[in-house]
Amino acid sequence: MRQKIIFLVLTLSLLASCASPAVQTPLTTSPISPTPEVLDDPEELAQLYIQTILDSQEDGESYAPLSPEDRDFYLTQVYGIPEGSWGGASIYTVGNTDAREIAVLCGLDSQQSYAAAGAMETYRQSRMSDFAGYFPQQAALVERGAVLKGNLAVLLICTDLEAARNVVEEKLSHLVIEPFEPEEGSPEPYDWTSKVNDKGWKLFDPPNKFDMTPYDTTAIKEAWKTGEEGELSEKDAAILAKCREALDLAIKPGMTDFQKELNLHDWLVQSYYGCYDRTVHDPMTPMGREDNLNPYGLLVRGYGICLAYTTTFQLLMDLAGVECITVVGASSDSSGDHAWNMVKLEGEWYCVDPTWNATYKEGLTEETMWPWQHRYFNVTSDHMRQTDHQWDYEHVPEATATRFHWDGTGTPPQ
Repeated sequence: MRQKIIFLVLTLSLLASCASPAVQTPLTTSPISPTPEVLDDPEELAQLYIQTILDSQEDGESYAPLSPEDRDFYLTQVYGIPEGSWGGASIYTVGNTDAREIAVLCGLDSQQSYAAAGAMETYRQSRMSDFAGYFPQQAALVERGAVLKGNLAVLLICTDLEAARNVVEEKLSHLVIEPFEPEEGSPEPYDWTSKVNDKGWKLFDPPNKFDMTPYDTTAIKEAWKTGEEGELSEKDAAILAKCREALDLAIKPGMTDFQKELNLHDWLVQSYYGCYDRTVHDPMTPMGREDNLNPYGLLVRGYGICLAYTTTFQLLMDLAGVECITVVGASSDSSGDHAWNMVKLEGEWYCVDPTWNATYKEGLTEETMWPWQHRYFNVTSDHMRQTDHQWDYEHVPEATATRFHWDGTGTPPQ
């Protein structure tokens, strides 16, 4: 239970000393009136202001405060605000796969407020790449968020942004608070709108937040070919055992390459639907869990990020004899590492993104599940470009064929 703060009415002289020089409009609700003791304590003041914002949210009880240690880590290591450049601070979040987050910094001069707000805006925009493709609803929540500056620096990523902004305008009207906008002539805090090449395609600039080197499956493929598994490492043996299970279930004699690809894709996506390592969305654990980049993490431990899904799909295609490559690229205007696959069927290339096909989505029914899990199945390169994928266009095959595309409805092509 949060500490209750008893508000006393400030004198008119105190309000006048805190007010903006601009003429104040009549309020529909009374502004908050912290006691003189609270005014002297920036930490209590930050808590007071953030509680006021949380009270405007119907889901305000879902948020939890960060401990002082975690809060300071967020401020310096996640937001990138220089240590000691704020007087008081409070940050409330909901969870690592929930984008809702509210932060308030007070005790700032104008330069500190501008710098802190700029850092928050950079964080907010980069946060979109954490969820883009994987959790579209959360990405949209971040995109609707706002950053304010003035006497405070405020980050608002919340369900009811309008209510939050209204309460800031009404109950914190004695403060000077306005939307953050970069000053004229200053660099943008985050280059969210990438430049494009002469074809109008967004430029690829590898983010390199993760080591995107694909897992070496040479030993596994050799053991599959020769039947000699004695020299495999414990990890590779476990990977091969899971692959054998998939191949036994999905592959039948006489199948075409397309039928093999479709069955193995569906086995992978359905078996590991919603198994994306969500801990990478927690700024406290940005690298996530061990082995989340390779097939062992996904097939054996049951979690992985894009490179785990992609290298697993690649390995399954290799073992099934279907020509396949792995594309290491990016998403969110090259702000987030991403990877997917391409398969060659009857001499033509197709793009497949098993990670985003396996992304969890609330409310799916039996009828809508299949289309959702085939959104990025055997699509063209142009489709990938239009759906937030960037890569080295000059050195990756261009997929233009549509014959073996299947959107999960009707009968698959033959």
